[in-house]
Amino acid sequence: MIILRALAILLFISSGVTLIKPKTGWGKLSLFIPKLFSGTYIFWIAILGLFTAFLGWFVSKDIFSLVFGISASLIGARHIYRIIKRSSDLSRMLPAVPSNNWLARPWTVFWQGTTEYTRQQDVSIGTHLDTGNDLLIDLWLPADKMNHSGLGIIYLHGSGWHYGHKDFGTQHFFRHLAGQGHVIADVEYTLAPKADLFGMMADIKRAIEWMKNQSDDLKIDPNHIVLMGGSAGGQLALLAAYTPNHALLDPQDITSDTSVCAVVSYYGPPDLVAQFKRFNELPALNGSSKFERKFMSYLEYRFGFQPIPVHDLLPNFLGGSPTQIPDLYALGSPSHHIGLHCPPTLLLQGTHDFSGAAPEVRKLYEALKQAGQTVYLLELPDSDHGFDLYKPYWSPAAQAATYVTERFLAAIRNGSIQ
Repeated sequence: MIILRALAILLFISSGVTLIKPKTGWGKLSLFIPKLFSGTYIFWIAILGLFTAFLGWFVSKDIFSLVFGISASLIGARHIYRIIKRSSDLSRMLPAVPSNNWLARPWTVFWQGTTEYTRQQDVSIGTHLDTGNDLLIDLWLPADKMNHSGLGIIYLHGSGWHYGHKDFGTQHFFRHLAGQGHVIADVEYTLAPKADLFGMMADIKRAIEWMKNQSDDLKIDPNHIVLMGGSAGGQLALLAAYTPNHALLDPQDITSDTSVCAVVSYYGPPDLVAQFKRFNELPALNGSSKFERKFMSYLEYRFGFQPIPVHDLLPNFLGGSPTQIPDLYALGSPSHHIGLHCPPTLLLQGTHDFSGAAPEVRKLYEALKQAGQTVYLLELPDSDHGFDLYKPYWSPAAQAATYVTERFLAAIRNGSIQ
């Protein structure tokens, strides 16, 4: 009886975590990983809740286990339903023609991966001018027997402009897109402090130039290249897409056209001044307290890198604070480059994102609409930052985001969206 009640309470808490949107900085950071875990395994939490309720009532007539088990199950069902509904509603707005290996629905219990792909790792596409290091990508290609869609995707990983690497939790996603005939270049762009805004943008523009120059070998249309990224990579993707052939952001040795046909941003911050303020609402993570040091040690153990102070992420990347270098913050903010030149945009955003970027993403969406540009926004209820990177084959949010993204890409390729 005690074990059954304890399980019912644990399941109720696990599902209930998805409902919580912390207001304080420590609340946002401390619940980030639990929310990712609960959001990913929410179906199994709901099923176990039903099982616990069944055992509690029909075996021992325990109303306590019944109530908490049923509650856990209902919260889980609510979470899944809301995500499915949001993605289904948006997908109906996308004028896409059915494509190979599409997800049949926004979510299934287990998302099977495809084997219809090949992968080439550490392909050198140039040199970073400041460091002299090779600019490397991983190429994900359709299997030899498959027809190519003609669409090329340049992907930029996240992790705060300072961390991470290509192949950062995206293998399942890339396999799926390659299985639809797309070509994906996963870019190992140079990170801060080795590169600043201009150095990172130079890497990205160089990747665009390389993919266009290699279009015949890659079997893609040079006029159908899409930029895509997550978090910091989403910001960089939006910025590069909105600043083609820019006098300051395109390196001087690139003379070819650096425009793209579309951009997809997974929770990328579009306004760097607002993001600076959001970061400063979070704990500094400078190791000033014993608790902070333990938390930082956990992050290092869990993710493999030693975190730098959160408040320093943007100053290290751009070279100072907004009051010191306001022009650079404006230059690096995609929201400052809205105009008729902006390509079709897909924005994907969790409503409980601990980074605080959700309001600015909505503002970007409204500004693009007001400017008459094609833009779609998928807000995933109760989902946190990085919802697409942890166990995507289980996660309703990751699958729903892929469901919308693949339809957006198909509409771009078929010319239904321009």
